[in-house]
Amino acid sequence: MPVTLIDRKHARQGYAFIHYGEAEECEGCRLRRACVENLERGRKYRVVAVRQQSHSCALCGEAVVVEVEEAEVEAGMEKRRALIGATLSFAPLSCDRVLCGSYPLCVPEGLKEGDRVVVLQTGEKLSCERGLTLVKVALQRVTR
Repeated sequence: MPVTLIDRKHARQGYAFIHYGEAEECEGCRLRRACVENLERGRKYRVVAVRQQSHSCALCGEAVVVEVEEAEVEAGMEKRRALIGATLSFAPLSCDRVLCGSYPLCVPEGLKEGDRVVVLQTGEKLSCERGLTLVKVALQRVTR
């Protein structure tokens, strides 16, 4: 299970975040490898355990050591493909309507095109300005 550091106010079990890579303040930090190199840029992680250790951080003040796992990602998917338990290749929906309320789910952060994912859960129907029949799904990347 990857270990990283996050700021004190977010160091709680269940907290989820997208790893965007390192900030300028991280360059030259003695904890850089443990903090940012254990995580893959663009992935969503969830804190599963909080350790007692903390360190001074130029970016957030105090950083706490936490154990993380890749988190599930909510996404929009065509209803015909949204079968619980199905494993498929992730493809974000091709859409340029960034003001549509469903857009963040149709092009979700945390997954990359071609990722192998399993459908964990299906939810409510989503509105689509293009007329597609979409539902909200919870996806987990398959890493093995």
